[in-house]
Amino acid sequence: MRVLLFGMIAEKAGATEIVANAVSLNTLRKELEERIIGLAQMRYALAVDRRIEVADRPLNGDEEIAVLPPFAGG
Repeated sequence: MRVLLFGMIAEKAGATEIVANAVSLNTLRKELEERIIGLAQMRYALAVDRRIEVADRPLNGDEEIAVLPPFAGG
């Protein structure tokens, strides 16, 4: 699946996009935290098909995933 990286997370990874394979959101979180040094210590959000997801859910591999750093705004 396509995983888009933004802000300081993209900087840490040295890329704005990576490819990952995971059967669930929790599995993907673990894979990303192993691949991107320092991600496990950061606050970040995962968006699946442009919707922020908090709970675990199955993934089929066709989703667009975005890894979003903390942001402020109104």
